[in-house]
Amino acid sequence: MKRTLVACNILEAEIKSALAKRPDVEVEIVWLRAGLHNDMDLLEAKLNEALAKLEKGDPSVRLLIGYGCSPGLKEIAKERAFPVLATKNCLGALVGEDKLMELEKNKTMVITPSWIRKTWFAEDGMKAMLGWDETDFRINFGRYDRVLVLDFGLEPLSDEELMEAYSIIEVPIESESYPMDHFEKFFWDFLA
Repeated sequence: MKRTLVACNILEAEIKSALAKRPDVEVEIVWLRAGLHNDMDLLEAKLNEALAKLEKGDPSVRLLIGYGCSPGLKEIAKERAFPVLATKNCLGALVGEDKLMELEKNKTMVITPSWIRKTWFAEDGMKAMLGWDETDFRINFGRYDRVLVLDFGLEPLSDEELMEAYSIIEVPIESESYPMDHFEKFFWDFLA
């Protein structure tokens, strides 16, 4: 099987882990920078730029981007005849929509370590993209009672990273081990 995958690098560790288990599968990956969904125009521009390099209707191409990340994503994918994820966002791909709804109960924000590293505090992340300072983080995350970081055992956050994140958002952060089973099945079904 040979595939070309256009994917948000928020899932880089999980995708690389899944691919390492199947060396017989050849996948070329075009990475989009995490956090682009914070600027819809920029996301769609970067997505169109990446897709312009791919042959329209190529059956090997897959868009591993949640349809909720951009209101125009389904239309962009349809226009080029490329399959797009059948889930709203990366978290739905990782744990499933039903499980995500369960985890998000009681004002819980669910994330992965990559969200903190690649969107919250990355040099080109939310601080740079949105011009956020600590007050903006606290205002925007203050609606949550806690943040739950799903740890798939790939790149766990250090205690220092957790403390830094808490010091900026001032919302309790918990880390929970989670298996890769759902994502791996979802991923391979999507690539098939």
